[in-house]
Amino acid sequence: MMAKAKNFFMVSNNIFSFELKPRDFIVYCCLLKHSDNEKKSCFPSRKTIAKECCMDKKTVDSAVKSLADKGLVKKVCRHRVDGTVTSNLYYLSDLLDAE
Repeated sequence: MMAKAKNFFMVSNNIFSFELKPRDFIVYCCLLKHSDNEKKSCFPSRKTIAKECCMDKKTVDSAVKSLADKGLVKKVCRHRVDGTVTSNLYYLSDLLDAE
């Protein structure tokens, strides 16, 4: 899926086989940017994703849903100990396995 080094990340060429809308592609790249190499997971807030992708939170939600429907992202809702909502946890599929 990606390899991180200091100030960049790589996206598998397989991403183009999913025929993503531009909003979905940029949100996927944002999630990759924030993900770790081991678990392929991350937990940026919707506000952070929206800011980095220059879109509103509703558009982020639509993009994440589309990515989940295509099997590229799994979203897990998270809660603090006191029951309040915190940022979602995202797991990204490993597209390098498909090469």
